[in-house]
Amino acid sequence: MVNPCGLVFAALLLFPHILYRRTHTIDKTVFDNISMVYIDRVGRYASLFLMAINIGVLEGGFTEPKALMERFWLIFCAVLMLLYLLFWYLFNKTGRRVFAYLIIASSSLVIIMSGILQVKTLLLTAGIIYFIGELYMASRFFKQF
Repeated sequence: MVNPCGLVFAALLLFPHILYRRTHTIDKTVFDNISMVYIDRVGRYASLFLMAINIGVLEGGFTEPKALMERFWLIFCAVLMLLYLLFWYLFNKTGRRVFAYLIIASSSLVIIMSGILQVKTLLLTAGIIYFIGELYMASRFFKQF
């Protein structure tokens, strides 16, 4: 079953990555640990998939009071998504490391909190894997500077 709000959040999380890859060339030789590259990819795509699709495995749904928790999730994630897009804009303008780490923190927090608030164990796990993979990728990317 498709989660419409989760699908929007997943699309907003993916769009800046696609735009950045189209406009910038990344030297892939700086990522010397190929297993960490795959961990990052698996974490990213599993998180996006699990945000958008409810697969029914290890999912509990929102806890009581459901309406309040769902509203809190929507507001919390919407605010973080706005910050995430702002950080991407600032990173594209300046290329500063601090904005890259803020991008990672805000996107990971959206995914991890979605897993916690919706009681989705697989989403929470994928969010943690995504966070670890993204931190590795950023640390290797900025090591060249």
